[in-house]
Amino acid sequence: MRLPDSIMNQMYKVFFNDRMLLISSGDLLPPGICFEHIDLSDRKQLGKAIGDFEESNARNYGITSDDPAQLFRLFTSFYLILEAAGGIVRNTSGKVLFIKRFGKWDLPKGKIEPGETPDLGAVREVSEECGIKNLRIAGSLPPTFHTYRSDGIRMLKKTNWFAMVNDPSEKPTPQTEEGISEAIWLVPAQFDVVLRNTYRSIAELINDVEWTDLF
Repeated sequence: MRLPDSIMNQMYKVFFNDRMLLISSGDLLPPGICFEHIDLSDRKQLGKAIGDFEESNARNYGITSDDPAQLFRLFTSFYLILEAAGGIVRNTSGKVLFIKRFGKWDLPKGKIEPGETPDLGAVREVSEECGIKNLRIAGSLPPTFHTYRSDGIRMLKKTNWFAMVNDPSEKPTPQTEEGISEAIWLVPAQFDVVLRNTYRSIAELINDVEWTDLF
């Protein structure tokens, strides 16, 4: 189920492997989640909370403040930020495009090139990874964030998502040189196949989208 916009704008989901950090006000956190309330003037406290999350085994972890937007801005200052873009693509039969990359189901996406806007980057990546050309952007979707370390540096990857329409519908061709073995159209009733073998950030995105209103 998609969260209401009033809540989505106050809650930020950040993924570290398949664990999720929720940044919000305390009253928006689901019950039972371990969390720490942050003093926004105490950068050291926030740094410790990030470290605690990275080292914990908790599937879900929360950090909260009375100003979640400001807390998220401070959170990003601990990371080197990379931007990517991708698409949730529907064809004229109402099917949605998925890829299988390195054995896991995914949505087509990739890094934005220098000087490229997120929307153009998303269209380019979908076209390259799936071999389809007739793409029209129907709207934007909330971005996803995930963290990892590269040579000891904390990285935060922001993926900008767009709803797209493939009209007329084309047969996708997987970009095998990028590790993509399948590119197929699935009806919503088949999404369980994807959800059983995908990344948590993708699963959360699929579950948050209001599919009937997307296009």
